Amino acid sequence: MISRKGSEIVSVSIAMCTYNGAKYIDEQLETIIAQDYPLHEIIVVDDRSSDDTFKILEEWQAKYPTLFKLCLNEKNLGFDKNFEKAISLCTGDLIAIADQDDIWMNDKLSSLAELFSNENVMLAHGASITLKNGSLHHFSGQLKRYKLFEGNDSRKLFLLNQLSGHNIMFRKSILNQAIPIPDFMPYDWWLALNATVLGEIKAIKKYLVHHRKHGDNAFFSKKRIKNPLTLLSRLLLFKQIQNLSSKSHLFLDEFIAHAKQHEQATESKIDWQFFKFLMKYSKIIFGHKKRIFPAFTFLTNSIKFAK
Repeated sequence: MISRKGSEIVSVSIAMCTYNGAKYIDEQLETIIAQDYPLHEIIVVDDRSSDDTFKILEEWQAKYPTLFKLCLNEKNLGFDKNFEKAISLCTGDLIAIADQDDIWMNDKLSSLAELFSNENVMLAHGASITLKNGSLHHFSGQLKRYKLFEGNDSRKLFLLNQLSGHNIMFRKSILNQAIPIPDFMPYDWWLALNATVLGEIKAIKKYLVHHRKHGDNAFFSKKRIKNPLTLLSRLLLFKQIQNLSSKSHLFLDEFIAHAKQHEQATESKIDWQFFKFLMKYSKIIFGHKKRIFPAFTFLTNSIKFAK
């Protein structure tokens, strides 16, 4: 279904980052071009690839000169900062993230764009199937058990990131608040939190992406710097987000106090005060976890993070 703003079609930009992706990028771009929703533009920012990635991109641009806009970084920016640059260059009403090596279902954009008919929806996402060594890894009934984040409760995103960039589409207007993204902060996590304070997040229980996992892709690449942010430093960055609700602020302040005490602990045993906090709010913090026995899941995760 084509999403409209009055009589006009809502424009969708694709933001893609590349780094040594020559092996799979043709296949991904073919599935983007084949979308059943009109494309406004495809913004591709290459992070100093040493293979033929940029040459391949130039060939695509020659085929679709009005659609492709290419940018070659002067220096390597790294995974998250490269995506920040790519989304900043987009001009569409909505922005969809594309990894360089995935495979999209041809209705990915239309399925997500439809969710924005509700003006309060700031970000939407769907489900993906892992593609590993050429095979899809999923089991019967998996989609029914998928717990995709929805709503606007920021507290649920303070400990764990529940969204993956390759699955998301969001309103460009989020960037007025979300940019710049703090150093070492996962861009998708930051965008999701800002979406919860500006409106809400909507999900569709539908496989929209075959998400390729391999040793050479951008996420697992050795070029990706290990994230130095501790739980405490990340929570302190979350306090900078504008328009957090008073409920979220109070929760975050309590969370920070426990994280500070936990970080200062010299022993490696369980921090029981932190454990009690995690258990008290386990339905909020761990509510997204796939589980058959919720109480056991809440207990084991609380112990894990309190150590």
